[in-house]
Amino acid sequence: MFSKRHSTITKGILIILMLAHHVFSPDLLTLYEVKPLLHNPVLVTQIITFFKICVAGFSFISAFGITRAFKNRHPENPAEGISIILKRLIKLESAVIIIYLLAVLYKQFVMRQPIALHYAESDMDTAHILLCMCIDGLGLATYMGITPVNVTWWYLSYAILLIAVMPFVYKAYEKYRYLLLPASCMIPLVIPGARVEFWCYLPTAFLGCAFAYENWFEKIKEWKQDNHIIKAGKFLACLFLLYLSYLFSKYTALEFSYLLVFIIPYMVYEFIAAIPVLNFCLEFLGKYATDIFLIHTFIYYYFYPEFIYSFHESWKILPALLGICLAVSILIELFKKYTGYNKLAEKLLGMIRTG
Repeated sequence: MFSKRHSTITKGILIILMLAHHVFSPDLLTLYEVKPLLHNPVLVTQIITFFKICVAGFSFISAFGITRAFKNRHPENPAEGISIILKRLIKLESAVIIIYLLAVLYKQFVMRQPIALHYAESDMDTAHILLCMCIDGLGLATYMGITPVNVTWWYLSYAILLIAVMPFVYKAYEKYRYLLLPASCMIPLVIPGARVEFWCYLPTAFLGCAFAYENWFEKIKEWKQDNHIIKAGKFLACLFLLYLSYLFSKYTALEFSYLLVFIIPYMVYEFIAAIPVLNFCLEFLGKYATDIFLIHTFIYYYFYPEFIYSFHESWKILPALLGICLAVSILIELFKKYTGYNKLAEKLLGMIRTG
């Protein structure tokens, strides 16, 4: 089966694409005079833009995992389904809240950047500022019209809403099955303002639900698995579809490239997970993917951009940022472990299990 391990390895790949997409944005490359690997600036911009497919990848994997949880538990009553969703939300929020608090403290006392100034507008009082901080600390700033303390945290608002609506996505797919897929893929075309993040990425959630419900990864892999020619053909087909996805992002709307995002987890399942060392490195990286997502913008954009871009060459900048983010993530996880923060989260999860 496509397991949690395969999902973790996939997250390792997606987090690398995300870092590259952010740290090598064209304006930053120009501002800090970074030397990219390729000398064609237009091609570099197109490739870095295509890497935004990582967001669709995280959406796909989230929907896939929640669907598998629903399918394995067979939640016939609403309480069972709600418990699955609440556990997901608590796991996400437990990661977000502690990093938000640490980032605010670091910003306030180390960087000497008063956090109140970020939220304060005109005659906003202290209570209003604290309310904004609470909303931002929960990852809900984008949908509440608040400027988040971290610009890339807009995805948290989407992720939280996606988790909340997954029971409806699952029930809709369970009822309409294949008819729902073409309808969902048309969302970016037929809904006004579909470039808003939720509608933009919702088709990938339906795709993730379909792949998990129908076991398509397993079925494709099992098809003539012992035939080496067929297996080589599958690999070449994956490369072609990835290139096709890139062409979609280049010549049409970027959202159309997201519809082929399932190729990345499939390649992990069929090919990459079996490669020694590489699979271990990507799985290790994937375990810290959430923390890396939450902290990387603070490091390369808000706090220490001069240091990160002091390496000047792209092949040095990305590994440096990845290594720093990974080290900080490990320290945060150790902090959560030895302060009892993880035990508190586990108690909350336990209450849901027994409630």
